[in-house]
Amino acid sequence: MSLGQKIRELRVAKGLTQSDLGSGLVTPSMISQIESDKANPSYKVLEAIAEKLETPLEHFLADIQTQLEQTSAHKVAKALLSSRNYERATGLLESLLEKPSPNLNLIDVKTDLGDCYMNLNQYEQAIVEFEEVLEIAKEKFNYPALLAALNKLGVIEQKRQKYHRAIYHWRKAFELFDELPHSEPYLQSQILTNLGTIHYQLGEFKDALSYYDTAYKFLSKSNHFEQIGFTYLGLGLSYKKIQEFEKAAEYSQYAIAIFESLKNMKLAIDVKRNYGILKCEEGRTEEAMNLFNNCLEEYARHNYFTEAATVYGEIARLHLKERQFDLCREACQQALESLVADSRETAPILRTLAIAEEECGNLELAVLNMERARDLFAHHHLLNELAETYSLLGDLYQKQGDFQRANVCLQEMKKALTDNLKERGIIL
Repeated sequence: MSLGQKIRELRVAKGLTQSDLGSGLVTPSMISQIESDKANPSYKVLEAIAEKLETPLEHFLADIQTQLEQTSAHKVAKALLSSRNYERATGLLESLLEKPSPNLNLIDVKTDLGDCYMNLNQYEQAIVEFEEVLEIAKEKFNYPALLAALNKLGVIEQKRQKYHRAIYHWRKAFELFDELPHSEPYLQSQILTNLGTIHYQLGEFKDALSYYDTAYKFLSKSNHFEQIGFTYLGLGLSYKKIQEFEKAAEYSQYAIAIFESLKNMKLAIDVKRNYGILKCEEGRTEEAMNLFNNCLEEYARHNYFTEAATVYGEIARLHLKERQFDLCREACQQALESLVADSRETAPILRTLAIAEEECGNLELAVLNMERARDLFAHHHLLNELAETYSLLGDLYQKQGDFQRANVCLQEMKKALTDNLKERGIIL
């Protein structure tokens, strides 16, 4: 039994009420909190309770010591988790669960442990913890904890590119919104934003807009500004995809303003880069170039060199669109100088460079760069991009007169598209 349970059992056995036990010491509500293990009594109060219950103080001391030690250990684990020291936090949380005291909040501890496993990419262990949280939360009718666990399970499946399973968890959470004892705008908006993001990834842009819009309604009267920024970002990207450029620009500017006000400079610059891509798609190349150059300066100032390289990639694509092939090749080279040779960011740059080389009549160089892009997309399991690259590579082989390799590319393109659809949960 926990400390609170022991006190309650002895009080009831002696025929005392909570008011009787607390008389001259603390209020009846405090006795109630102590008995339900929601509060720890001071040494003086515990000594007086032991005297009233005619029980040696030692009977309670071991319990309160264990209780205080585990509470303290959990606080340390939370601090380690906040500082991203996941391995140390994991060890501490695992030790807490080896012999938990009755008052230990298992939902909180298991949720924190699941977060640690998730951040260490140990997804199977994380799933076990969050599924156990689901069971405990169901038994206790703790709907906020239930929704939070379903949200985390969805995030894990999204990370594993099992999109249909992610949607299943988030839809299940969405269906439980009416069971919440009171609104949880931050949690509810997170779930809705996640649903919006995954539908966006699947190319279902109207569904994405619907979820983002509902998420914003939950947040509109809250002060969760960073989450509002993410929702604005999702709205901007979705409107861009359905070619409602005016609304896309409006929400992108809102997102930039929020992230800048929060001093989250990286996100602010990221959104500005997306805004530049939007301007490029609108055909407003001068505005796009000004935004890209501004992003380059800001990324460099904050030492985000990989991100700066991706901006050079966008500049290269802009030059390609304008048929400025020498400028395109120059921007690609600037990007490649800052990137690790086998990184996922390198692949689209190589593909752009290959197209520019083909336009300049350098067919062999075009093939070489496109093959390197293909290998990187395959290595990083980016199936949609891989399919497009196989299509372009097949065209290059055909121009070389190598029809056998061109045919192989066609087959591989179909395989990559099929695998991509299967992973997204679309049955063929």
